Amino acid sequence: MNAISTVLKEGSVGTEVIKLQEGLKKLNFYSGTVDGAFGAKTKEAVIKFQKSQQLVADGVVGEKTWSKLNAALSNPRFDFLVINVQEFISSKRIKVTNPKAVAAQLFSNVEEEEGRFSEEISVTYPGGFVGAQTAIILYTILGVADDSVNSIRDRIELKRSQNKWEIIWVGRQFKCQSGRGHQDWSGILCS
Repeated sequence: MNAISTVLKEGSVGTEVIKLQEGLKKLNFYSGTVDGAFGAKTKEAVIKFQKSQQLVADGVVGEKTWSKLNAALSNPRFDFLVINVQEFISSKRIKVTNPKAVAAQLFSNVEEEEGRFSEEISVTYPGGFVGAQTAIILYTILGVADDSVNSIRDRIELKRSQNKWEIIWVGRQFKCQSGRGHQDWSGILCS
């Protein structure tokens, strides 16, 4: 993204507006068409983003808004609802700490439920597998038997200390049922 020197406002057009719209869309602030035209929907999304970042909510994208937008886009925890680690471990009855074992236990804990479409789980090691000090589990359930929530994604971060893994952070995102809120992944609860 990194278009800090470009000031954008309603009426602006071009590739920088496309970058802005794509960034706001990725962060679930913009649901319109990415067309490179800064119109009313883009301004509304900018104002929502500015408010979420405690910026002056004027709909003008200057240096401070670009800076916050770039920071949010580079933060993998952005737009996750933070879950208490101990409550997560207890509710999921996790008895292991190795990342692959945690993933396997999460996957095996789920019973077949009405409306379930698919489940997906992945374990990544951001610094590489050999000698890994951190691991990230993404666990996604598509199709939830709920009036408002359609899908749930959990992000579980683990860190190795003295050759032992520990869950250090858990976040959750939702996709809502049609007509019950946002249709993109977000930490905002569905209505």
